[in-house]
Order: sequence, then C-alpha cells, then structure tokens
Amino acid sequence: MSGNAAMHRPLGGFDATTAGIGSIVGAGVFVVFPAAVAADGGPLALPLAIAAVVAYACGVAIFQISAALDEGQANYDDGGTRAARVILGPTAAFVTGWIFLCSRLAAAAVAALMLGTYLLPDYGVAVAIGAVTGTALLNLAGATRSDWVSRFIVAFVIAVLAFVAVVAFNSDQPGGIPKLATLPEPGFTGVLESSALLYFAFIGYGYLASLGPHVRSPGRNIPLALPAAIAVVLGLYLVLGESLLSYFGAPGLAGQTAPMVVPVADMSGGVGTGVVLIAAAAAGLGALSALNAGCARIAASMAAEGELPRLFGSQRSVLRGRPETPWVGVVAGAGVVIVLILAFPAPTLLGVAAFTGLLYAGGTAAIAFTLHSRRWYTPRALNVLGLAGALLLALSLPLLDIALGLMAVVAGAVVRLTFRRGR
Repeated sequence: MSGNAAMHRPLGGFDATTAGIGSIVGAGVFVVFPAAVAADGGPLALPLAIAAVVAYACGVAIFQISAALDEGQANYDDGGTRAARVILGPTAAFVTGWIFLCSRLAAAAVAALMLGTYLLPDYGVAVAIGAVTGTALLNLAGATRSDWVSRFIVAFVIAVLAFVAVVAFNSDQPGGIPKLATLPEPGFTGVLESSALLYFAFIGYGYLASLGPHVRSPGRNIPLALPAAIAVVLGLYLVLGESLLSYFGAPGLAGQTAPMVVPVADMSGGVGTGVVLIAAAAAGLGALSALNAGCARIAASMAAEGELPRLFGSQRSVLRGRPETPWVGVVAGAGVVIVLILAFPAPTLLGVAAFTGLLYAGGTAAIAFTLHSRRWYTPRALNVLGLAGALLLALSLPLLDIALGLMAVVAGAVVRLTFRRGR
C-alpha cells in the first residue's frame, strides 16, 4: 500500500473494533432497559441476543454494499442513497435516505429527552430543547472533536456503565422504588417487542460496517471487527441488564426513567450520582451532535442527487476560518427534533426510532441480497436473516409506534412527489 493510501486508511483491526464499540454504546443504553422489561415481563438475555444477531446480519449487509461501490466508498453518511441509486434506482435511493433520516431524527429526540430526564427530570423537556439547540449551534460553527476525545468519552461511559453494574449486583434494593403495576407474561410476542427496543441500543453498528475507506485492508479487518464489536457490546449489555434486574426486580426496573442513577445514589458525597450524570451528559450530547451533523450530511447528499431541494446542499462557514457546514440541514434537523420532543413522550419516540431504524436495516439487507459478488461470510442466507429479522421485530412494536413511523414514510413520499412535480 502506498503512503497516500495508508494515510486515508489509518485504522487497523483493533482500532476499527474500538471505533465500532464506541459507535454502538451511546445514549440508547441509558433508556432501553425499562422499556424492554415492560414489553416482555423481565427476561433480557434472549431479547438482547436476538437484537445482536439482527444487528450483525444487517451490519454485514451495509459492509457488502459499501464494498460493492467504487473504491469501497462508505454509504452510511449519505443514508445509503448512493448505494440504493446505483443498485436499485432513484426511487429506492429516496426511500432509503428518507427512512434513514426519520430514524436518526427520532433517535436524536430520544437522546435529548434522556439527557433532560437524567440531568433535571422536573425540567426534562426544557433541558432537551436546550441541548438540541446548543449542539446545532456548535455544528453550525464547525466545531469538531478529535478521534482521541471521542475515544476518551466512550471509554469513560463504558467504565461508568461497568461501575453501575458492579454496584447494582452488590447492593440491596431500597424501599420506595416505583414499580410498574402489571407486567405481561413472558411470551413470544413480548420477546420480539423487547428485542426491537433493545435493537435501538445496537443501532450504531452501521458506522463500523461502512468504515471501509478509513480502515487498512477493510476486506479483512471489518468482517473481523464487526462481530467482535457487537459481541463485546452484547456482553456489556447482558451484564448491565442482569445487574439492574437483580437490583430493581422486573416491576421496579420497568417503572424507572433513569435506572442508572438509583443504584449509585447512596454513595457518599454524591460521587456515584455525579459520574453517572456526567456519563449520561457525554453520551447524550455526543449523540445529539453526531446525529444532527449526520442528518445534515444525508440531506445534502440527497439534494446533490436531486432527491431533496438543492437548498439542503448549501454549504456555509458561519465563523471565519471554520469548515463549511450544510447549514440548512443542521437548522432544519434541529427544528424537527424540537417538534418531536414537544409532541411525543420518550417511550413513543423510542418505539418510532426503533421501528424506522429496523425498516432501514431491512432495506439494506434487501439491497445486499441483490448483489452478485459475495464472499463466503456474506451468503444470501445472512441477508435473508437480516431482512426477515428486521421486519419481524419492526412489526412486533406497538401499533401507535408503527403507525407514526409509517406516517413519516408516507410524508416523505408526498414530499418527493410534490418536489418532483415542481421540477
């Protein structure tokens, strides 16, 4: 490999794995366990395993699509629009990109409400709106953070989650913990719904799967890094979930809004609470910044392909000397997230984010199924598993979440038809 090529592919297998772990572990883990327990009555091991398998199968699909494009160009930052256009045509490109946008905007609303719930529960919505506005302003200003800062934040968050698990396993449940009055009996449908919600905590796998241009020997390193990262995260989630179940019990965990704080709240001097709140703030703000910037890039990519008005592709440097940003997408994305925060509660937004995320994952598996060139570890059976698993989990969610997600997709179709007719 030439020196220039090496500069563009700086990550080795270990670095790619740690980057993947960092992209998966985020704001979602702070909120999904209560919802998952409320859905299936308590067990977490099987739903977590199902969610991890679906994430792996769909992650392989994203890697296949990325590798099939010229020079292994990643397709995650454009929402898959380029890959869908090349392989299936313009209509598929719009649908893929639009569903990706819907998923990430709903995920940003979940991250913002998580932040507000943990930091100031009595003013959670106001804190969430402030966080969305603040991160959008930073993105407009061209603020970026180095890979080392990102890795430090992720390492800190993972260390705090491990700390919570240790404390929860070794503490007795105090009295006065609110409990969900009734839980469903464990069953097949409940396990599927719980798996769909827990999938949200794995949703960052797509970043690793599309890292091809930034990894040395991506055809060898990414297929090894992807299952390794998902396996490490699955182990962390299993330990953390079981520790919270041990501490709260199923009815107690299902009734929590900020479950990571309670086990450490009794530590002297508020040290435990402090570190958990810092970790929640770091995860929430990091997710908001990345999702806002990512949605703006996706909108700009769709505008460049003629799938959205060209205004979304406008680049401008707000501060002199700072990088140009797709400012229309940044502002519009923040506005949509604020509307979602004001209109819907966190559990509903979590369900919508999981539903649209699973639709996107199923779409990538369907696109990968059409590819003729494949390696031994990317059989069509794996694409079928990803597509069937994603759709099955998506349809297991509550009808309200499904209806809202489908309404968002239909709204996109109306936008496209109107825009195309206007052109």
